Amino acid sequence: MVVISIDTVGTERFVRGFNRGIDRVTDLRPVFEEIRDDFYKVEERNFKRGGYPQKHTALSPAYAAWKAKRAPGKPIMTLTGRLADSMTGGGSRRDTIDKRRKKYAEFGSKVPYAHRHQMGTLGMPQRRFVQLTEAVKRRWSKLIHEFIIKGFTTTGGYHLGGRSISWFK
Repeated sequence: MVVISIDTVGTERFVRGFNRGIDRVTDLRPVFEEIRDDFYKVEERNFKRGGYPQKHTALSPAYAAWKAKRAPGKPIMTLTGRLADSMTGGGSRRDTIDKRRKKYAEFGSKVPYAHRHQMGTLGMPQRRFVQLTEAVKRRWSKLIHEFIIKGFTTTGGYHLGGRSISWFK
């Protein structure tokens, strides 16, 4: 059995299962690549809009003044760009988590302060940079569903980039 699980720190667990024949699927990496690319777009929108769908809490007046002097014009949640780069596939990717395995995928950030923004602290309000809407979750479920159905209705596995991936037992 394959369980599709999308976990984000500070957000309820999202789980979808596909019952009909799902145990035959052995490799979901091609569709996880599509989901990863969409995840980067979702995150880019979040950073560009100052939070999406929920706007980020405004900076404190003292920190806003400090930031205006040291990083003029930088939007909320961006001082160096390290966190945004790690979540959007930009920059060096040294801080990007991008694990795509046969049965699971994990996307996120290794930036040490990321969880403090996502969860908040005693001195800093929560500013969730991962906000997966129901529409995003449905879109990803549909991608997986279509990938699985394609496998049921075609012969010979899945073709990607000049190589054939056998994803059925």
